[in-house]
Amino acid sequence: MPAKRFAVVVNPRGGTQRGLAVLEQVRPVLASAGAELDVHITEYAGQTTQIVKNLDLGCRDGLCLIGGDGTIHESVAGLMQRAEPVAIPLGFIPAGTGNTLHRDVECRDPLVAAQRIIAGRTRPLDVARVSMREGLVYCVNIIGWGAIADINGTADRLRILGPPRYAIAALLHILRPKRRHARLVLDGQAFDDDFHFIIACNTKTTGSGMILAPHAEIGDGKIDVLALRSTSRWQLLKVFRKVFDGSHLSLPCVSCHQVRSFMIGCERPAPLDLDGEIKGSAPLSVEMMPAALRVFA
Repeated sequence: MPAKRFAVVVNPRGGTQRGLAVLEQVRPVLASAGAELDVHITEYAGQTTQIVKNLDLGCRDGLCLIGGDGTIHESVAGLMQRAEPVAIPLGFIPAGTGNTLHRDVECRDPLVAAQRIIAGRTRPLDVARVSMREGLVYCVNIIGWGAIADINGTADRLRILGPPRYAIAALLHILRPKRRHARLVLDGQAFDDDFHFIIACNTKTTGSGMILAPHAEIGDGKIDVLALRSTSRWQLLKVFRKVFDGSHLSLPCVSCHQVRSFMIGCERPAPLDLDGEIKGSAPLSVEMMPAALRVFA
């Protein structure tokens, strides 16, 4: 049997800055199975997209990504920008802070992730095609508007605190809530209301273990759109308390819909959280691309 060949992209600076150490941790596992590695180490933000866009992947058995959710986001962008689609499976090897997608495919430990890659079993990964005035963006994790973008911005300034910074940032914004008016269109059905936030989740969890979309599946062809309508500070605190076990969906101020497309319309441009990156702005429209990619799991 010929040796398996994997392209490996390593982000040495993202998240926990352990990318190179994780590479050395998993290298023996991959080598023990006779795998050959073509390693590419990134030097600056955005380089992963360019590397993946231009890599010769025709003779590779997989594309392994050592980093966090940001590394995966950039890699998906590179794959989607290629002249021709590539059906190469992705291997998620965690070396970030949130590692949200790794959690959903149960590969939060680098050695477990490496073993899954060698085993070769895969599952589908849906991609969200996000259209906005700044252009097209492809997401595989979350699309957030309103307080979601505010929370991410605050969490980024609290990076020194590690993973708990997301929960701390969320609590800070609950104590000083903002309401925003928007038109939310779900599979063609429109809702006009005041919202604290709208977040579309391809994954069950986000941030530091908050189970925002407990029924989400990365390969079901749909995205779970969670809307938190304008409500009291007390209700917001109840949402915060319940979001860590997923029971917030029972609250009357929360609605969740599984859809294949949605739109957010607002009078003024508003920043977005796209897979953990603050970029682009609403209004926006989103269409799911079912099973556009595959991931080792």
